[in-house]
Amino acid sequence: MLHKMIRILVADDSGIAREVVNEGINAHRKNRYIEVDNVDNGRAALEVLKKKQIDIAFIDINMPGMNGPEVVAAMNETKSTNCLAVAISSDMNDKAEAVFKHFGAYHFLKKPFHQDDVAEVVSTYMLMTTTYPILIVDDSSTMRKLTRKILDGSRFDFEFSEADSAQSALRALASGKFKLVLTDFHMPGIDGIELAGSIRDLSSKIGIFMMSTNETSYLERSAAFVGISGFLKKPFTPGDIDTLMHQFLEIDAPRFGKVREMFSFSASDKKAC
Repeated sequence: MLHKMIRILVADDSGIAREVVNEGINAHRKNRYIEVDNVDNGRAALEVLKKKQIDIAFIDINMPGMNGPEVVAAMNETKSTNCLAVAISSDMNDKAEAVFKHFGAYHFLKKPFHQDDVAEVVSTYMLMTTTYPILIVDDSSTMRKLTRKILDGSRFDFEFSEADSAQSALRALASGKFKLVLTDFHMPGIDGIELAGSIRDLSSKIGIFMMSTNETSYLERSAAFVGISGFLKKPFTPGDIDTLMHQFLEIDAPRFGKVREMFSFSASDKKAC
């Protein structure tokens, strides 16, 4: 299987910090071809981001000339608009964190961090860029189209197929190709919960996520009982998809990611404890 090259930027005025980041990156060189640009200031970092499409950027918050938040804020005007930006520093104030969140940065590594922390970020990127065959099940063609658009905005990569009923979904799932199913609850005939039960009879490994405009504890608990992986109340966002995928793939939650429970009643139960 061919993999595209991973382009990584390491921007830090500390040579020791750059060395640790590079050691973490090197853990993956046996499996992937990786190109790394190392720079020691913010302006040089921005120039690299402008010249080529960077996939992962480790950016120090405090650098001479141009600091980390300023670099990330300018990233949307470069070739690296979809870059996985990771802030690195011994601390972070509220103002810097607000900038990183606003401009879509992914994570924060607090100094001194270990090379394994860096290797984990690279592993996460590789999981994000793995293609996940997903079946979207909804009797509304408009909703299927909208759902595809939302999934397109996720950090994760999906290969889409559609089904307009539970029956057609089960026929498609017989192929064994799908890793994920995103199904509406309200459908004529067999509803989403009944479909999920049938899918669980086929496989315990397929990720099943249910969509609904309703938000009732009873519905969500019924969904959880039949083995659904998570629940999405409409309207949902690409950030919700990212969160569900992190939990489904058992990836640690990023510092700047959206925080949500797989089911809303999980949050209620925690508050009651």
